[in-house]
Amino acid sequence: MTKVLYKPLFNVLMLLYVYIPGQDFGLAIIGLTLLIRIILYPSYLKTLQAQQSLKKLQPHIDRVKEEFKHDKTQQSKELVKLYQEHKVNPLGGCLPLIIQLPILFALYRVFAAGLSDESLIHLYQWFPSVPDTINTMFLGFTHIPSLVVNLAVPNMYLAIIAGVVQLVQSITMKRLQPAPSASDGGMAKIINTQMIYFFPIFTVFIAWSLPAALSLYWVATTFFMVIQQLIILRRIQE
Repeated sequence: MTKVLYKPLFNVLMLLYVYIPGQDFGLAIIGLTLLIRIILYPSYLKTLQAQQSLKKLQPHIDRVKEEFKHDKTQQSKELVKLYQEHKVNPLGGCLPLIIQLPILFALYRVFAAGLSDESLIHLYQWFPSVPDTINTMFLGFTHIPSLVVNLAVPNMYLAIIAGVVQLVQSITMKRLQPAPSASDGGMAKIINTQMIYFFPIFTVFIAWSLPAALSLYWVATTFFMVIQQLIILRRIQE
């Protein structure tokens, strides 16, 4: 699936690169990321709606678990019945994410391999104005040396920004997640809190070791994801 998606995504990226004024590869990455987030919006909306439904149902789920804590078979039956009565799919938040995985892997390949001139052989025959080379400098049009980023090599600042944006996204996402049940003894809450800060730190270390193009993609996709979360949150709460 990744191989099938790679060529179309790479060609769209290069179209943006060719037609964006200044041929800035970084702006092309941001543009492609925005297009992907718009295409995935319906799927992402279903994911957050499913999580919100589970959050509202959580007190009933906790009640069933407590009532049948010594009878796991009956507990499972009662939970299935509860989900059916409220028309909630407990896997509804996972399936759309699974659908997105091939796209994410293909994008990783596009940004990891698409910075070399050799990758231009993957352009379609009808591709207009094939560039002779790929300029990997981001924000080169500003002519401010401290702002220009070579997307072909790791960049510490983009890695840190990726971690900060990931932290904002994690905190925003927490508002949609069901509260840990009392039966967990507070352990689930502790784990959830730790994960909120673990993922941003993990993101920084990973992004620091990869080409800056991938860091820029992560910053862009996470930023657009936060915007979508805020829009969906407002829509759900209306």
